[in-house]
Amino acid sequence: MKNIFFLIVFSLFISCLGKNKVPSEIIQPGKMQKILWDVIRAQALSTEIARKDSTVNEIAETKVLTQKVFEIYKITSTTFNQSYMWYTNHPDIMRIVFDSLNAQNQRESQLEMKEKHPPLKLDPLKKLNPLKNLNSLKKIEY
Repeated sequence: MKNIFFLIVFSLFISCLGKNKVPSEIIQPGKMQKILWDVIRAQALSTEIARKDSTVNEIAETKVLTQKVFEIYKITSTTFNQSYMWYTNHPDIMRIVFDSLNAQNQRESQLEMKEKHPPLKLDPLKKLNPLKNLNSLKKIEY
């Protein structure tokens, strides 16, 4: 009886191990995250280009830029589409990839904010004297 119970538990354990494993023919999560990030950026760029230049077809521009992303990563659109479909059928793994994308987006947004608006450098030893600033104002004559 113990052997049967052990066999059932062991077989359940083994069957669950391969559940979250990405097959070798599918783009692995780390690389998929990078590709998706660049595809999203390519789509945003094509939208921006089409918005600035009315002669540019946004759909065609998106296809061109997305194809360049695939060339950079040395994959085909078929490989990407098959991998993307696999991830959509495995939402638990897809969630991990999208959570990583979200974290990356937040990091880049914070970096952009720091570059655009650097923090004020105040000397903590110097105290601000509001009266000093009032004395330096010129009198307004009417």
